[in-house]
Amino acid sequence: MTDEIKVLLEDYFLAAVNLYGIIPLWKVFEIYNNQNEPITESEFREFAENIDCSNKSYDIIGKEDIDKKAPETDLMKKELVAEYMYIDGWEEYKEISGLQEGIDYYIPKKERFLRYKDEFFYEKSMEFIDVRAFLRNLPYLSKEQADTIAEDMEFMLQADREDDIIPAVSQAIELGFKDKDKIKLQEFCGLLMDLNDNVRKHCYRGHTKKEVFGDFGDIF
Repeated sequence: MTDEIKVLLEDYFLAAVNLYGIIPLWKVFEIYNNQNEPITESEFREFAENIDCSNKSYDIIGKEDIDKKAPETDLMKKELVAEYMYIDGWEEYKEISGLQEGIDYYIPKKERFLRYKDEFFYEKSMEFIDVRAFLRNLPYLSKEQADTIAEDMEFMLQADREDDIIPAVSQAIELGFKDKDKIKLQEFCGLLMDLNDNVRKHCYRGHTKKEVFGDFGDIF
């Protein structure tokens, strides 16, 4: 395997974990081969066995890492898992993994897929632009502060479970919404709900809630 292929595989690993949060190695192998000159499974296994995850934002996890009584997982069935899901135990992983069941992967074309290797990449939906515009119009926030907060909320909603916008709302309250700003806070919560419907979420394997449930998503 050439160094060029190894670098590209590292990019695919990083893009996959940033987009999905959790993904089995066999699926990464499938996506890679569908978008590039195919490599053999033995070549892929050798690469995965030798990758050093100690300085990365993810790890390769088998069932035996979660339950010491579980038999050793075959390498191809092990999963890439984002660090935030196991840094404080396995509850986050278990919840997101359960929510992913039965949902197909959102797989963009190669050029767009690889943009996700940048952990700060996200699709700027109209809903995101609306949230950012609202924040920019608050008199006590600079444009830079508003943009940073909007991006923080985008990534917060990407990683959070289904309809959990409470952390984002809590952060909004900390911005300085006072009692007299209740109407603004209500408006902002509505914008966050709309953004939540259109963020590419880990719990939906890279899909948005709108893509998974359509207009019926509003009743869930």
